[in-house]
Amino acid sequence: MDSINTIKPGMTREDLLKVFTTEGGLSFRLRRTYVYKECPYIKVTVEFEAAENPNDGLTEMPSDKIVKVSAPFLQYSVAD
Repeated sequence: MDSINTIKPGMTREDLLKVFTTEGGLSFRLRRTYVYKECPYIKVTVEFEAAENPNDGLTEMPSDKIVKVSAPFLQYSVAD
């Protein structure tokens, strides 16, 4: 839980990806669910602000800023 709680608004997508990885299923550049690398059942939903090209809703950039992080929750894995 300590490493999960290190992710805060104002950090970047690049920072987030040190602790979490992407989840399968539908996603958008400005809102996506991530899976904790240590346990695939622990997830967070993260909202972002585009760092560049704000009209591009698909291309995720490492420099996108975190605006909101949900509380961690448990859920089975989603596969495409």
